[in-house]
Amino acid sequence: MDESARKIGENEALFRAVNERIEGLGEAFGLITESMTIVCECGDGLCIEQIELPVSEYERIRADSTLFVIRPGHEIPDVEDVVERHDSFDVVRKRSGGPAELARETDPRS
Repeated sequence: MDESARKIGENEALFRAVNERIEGLGEAFGLITESMTIVCECGDGLCIEQIELPVSEYERIRADSTLFVIRPGHEIPDVEDVVERHDSFDVVRKRSGGPAELARETDPRS
């Protein structure tokens, strides 16, 4: 995996970790709701766009370490493929090999 792909993966992992903390804080403070607002998990380290989605959707997506929630158009075709399109967000899967391995290694749930 080249340095650019690694940096993209590290950025995505960072945003995923932030979203895990957002969800955890909501649970800790008893703010369990049917939806949550997360930070776009794209590879752009400067992106701070927010996405609202049902908690059940977030959990379904997070069950696979290679999936990330992004804003439409934020995919990086060199390292990932859009596997789902929704009104306000897309879901991308890291490509096999280095990008998928990094996603699994950095998954806070594993």
